[in-house]
Amino acid sequence: MTVSKRSSLRSELPRALILPAWLAGLLIVLVGFSGTLPLILAAAGAAQLSSAQLSSWVFAVTAGSGLLTLGLSLHYRQPLIFAWSTPGLAVLALTLPKFPLEQAVGVYLTVGLVIALIGWSGLFERIMALIPQNVALAVLGGILLKFGVGLFGAFALEPTLVGAALLAYFVARGLNNRVPVAWALLAGFLAAALSGRLTLAGVTLELAQPVFYAPVFSGGSLLELGVPLLALALASQNAPGIAVIVSSGYVAPVRSALVSSGLLSALTAPLLGHGLTLAAITAAIGMGPEAHPNKDLRYGAGVAAGFIYMVLGLFAGTLVALFQALPKALISGLAGLALLGTIQNCMTGAFSDPRRRDSSLWALLVSASSAELFGLSGAFWGLLTGAGIHFLLERKREIW
Repeated sequence: MTVSKRSSLRSELPRALILPAWLAGLLIVLVGFSGTLPLILAAAGAAQLSSAQLSSWVFAVTAGSGLLTLGLSLHYRQPLIFAWSTPGLAVLALTLPKFPLEQAVGVYLTVGLVIALIGWSGLFERIMALIPQNVALAVLGGILLKFGVGLFGAFALEPTLVGAALLAYFVARGLNNRVPVAWALLAGFLAAALSGRLTLAGVTLELAQPVFYAPVFSGGSLLELGVPLLALALASQNAPGIAVIVSSGYVAPVRSALVSSGLLSALTAPLLGHGLTLAAITAAIGMGPEAHPNKDLRYGAGVAAGFIYMVLGLFAGTLVALFQALPKALISGLAGLALLGTIQNCMTGAFSDPRRRDSSLWALLVSASSAELFGLSGAFWGLLTGAGIHFLLERKREIW
């Protein structure tokens, strides 16, 4: 950035950081946390991670997202919102317990470097052509289906707590609230507190203390964990994120976004960060007129969101302890609620084209299954099966 640009930015930034921009930034962070932190807890619980390991994970993805969002929003003077990979969390909840953390770190680092290489090479569009969008959505829908079904299992275990969250969710939906999951989360906290199920004795305000794991690379983990993480990060996170930027009237800096997020993902991998990508749903919040009446100054929402993310990342241990004070069944229920909209979007997108429904159906069924073949989970085989059926059968139908 030249001297003149820096000087211009200093004079312009106060006009960009008006109250609506800060509110939009806060809403971006609220949606990001309320929708995905229960998923991180679910994945961490399945892998039996310690509080220190979980705190390091939350610090890596939160501070990393904040740094990317703040830095690139300022550099390009447009709201560029980054987040951690939500589809990746669903994959990890199923496969992370199978691998040592060092191997998971090796996968995170590799996927980050591959994404950076894809961005640097300019081959993003060509590679995306090898991952049919309907198949990627069907795989993600199949993975997430278990969380949606788990919502009702959680209700059976904790009908009062999960029922309160459900009631708040539907009331907020009925009032067209933009963040119904946040109200469900609040209701769950209140219900747990009133019933004496919320234990805050271990919650203290303290700075994050990241742990470090050296990466270990193995073919099995790269296939079973790395391939789905890479495909979903590209097709279900970065591609929609770029589409949101373009549809909002901005020029998407595809190369810079992929290179910077891939490299920072690789750098935060030893701290257990599972990957950073462009955001889609939360990105739309910062790109609308509610964030700023002047389109050229809406980057203030990105700056605000990035700053808030970085501050919260510094207190990742406190955030983790606060959420861990909730009963596990309530966390499971909140995770299911947070993913209902995504599941619906996946099903709609996967089966919208009648010519591609065979590949979508097989990808969905295989990904949703708990079966393993040659030690590889359903997510890997769902992606492979769906893509195979698409290229062997459906491409011919589209040509004919």
